[in-house]
Amino acid sequence: MVVDTPRNPGPSWGYRVIDWLDAHLLPPLRDALVFIGSSVAYLGMHKQRQASREYLQALLGSPPPLADRLRHFDAITHSLLAKLRAGQRVDTKVEWADEANKQTGAIVYSDEPILLGTFHVGASDLLGFHVRTTGRRVSMIRERVANSSDIERLLAQSGDMVEVIWVNQEADIVFALRDALEAGKTLAMQCDRVAHASKTEGFEFLGATRAFPVTIYRLAALYHRPVQFFVALPRGKARDDFAVYASPLYRPTGNRNTDQLSSHKHFQAVLTWLENLLRAHPFQWFNFLPLNPVWTADTNATCQRAVKKPR
Repeated sequence: MVVDTPRNPGPSWGYRVIDWLDAHLLPPLRDALVFIGSSVAYLGMHKQRQASREYLQALLGSPPPLADRLRHFDAITHSLLAKLRAGQRVDTKVEWADEANKQTGAIVYSDEPILLGTFHVGASDLLGFHVRTTGRRVSMIRERVANSSDIERLLAQSGDMVEVIWVNQEADIVFALRDALEAGKTLAMQCDRVAHASKTEGFEFLGATRAFPVTIYRLAALYHRPVQFFVALPRGKARDDFAVYASPLYRPTGNRNTDQLSSHKHFQAVLTWLENLLRAHPFQWFNFLPLNPVWTADTNATCQRAVKKPR
């Protein structure tokens, strides 16, 4: 089944204008115009504006001031700029935050096939391209979105080391996942949205028990693959320098009951780790959708019906 292709907001010529501004203006003037443009976007994007307010209030514990809401939109605009530059082979650094995180994520330098998890946070779209520098071939699971020149450019310069498995093609995704895993590729997926998830579970995140997809752990159990989560966040005030953080590694044991309990415990620890990173970088949450639904006994059934519902 092929579902409708969603679209990134903004006009089709928006990327070309951003490119021109980035190439021809001095950084202070460019940043000022970017802030004005993101403020205009804030005014025109009602749903994204509401989602931003909901997230910031849940993270900060009080209604966010207008300045913070504008900074949130400004941050995602600068993240887009960084991806566009990386797609043009501009020197964008995506390196380990420190030696401790490098050691924690050391498995990416091995030959062992792994499952790499991340979120719509910071420079997550660049993580697959960071991992490929270790010599790994990476298959990124993504939703195909129209008006996305940033990803198109990144893929064009990645050669055959990075490929995309589009979840929109639901009839083909099972076979694509199987082929990638059996070929020993690293599978990278964002694990924060419940759309397209066949199974969800409840986890504590931002002050409530919320539904999150657990597909990555089901694949880990089926294919005996370890799981590790990575997040890339701006280093200081630099616009093209990102620090990579690694969560603890998870390995399935092969025992179904044991793995169900241990995977749930692991992902809860990952979400706690993520929430701590977001408190230090509050404007780097780029999932401009309503927060994941509060978990109830019917939540998973509702998500499954949404996945199977014909369009």
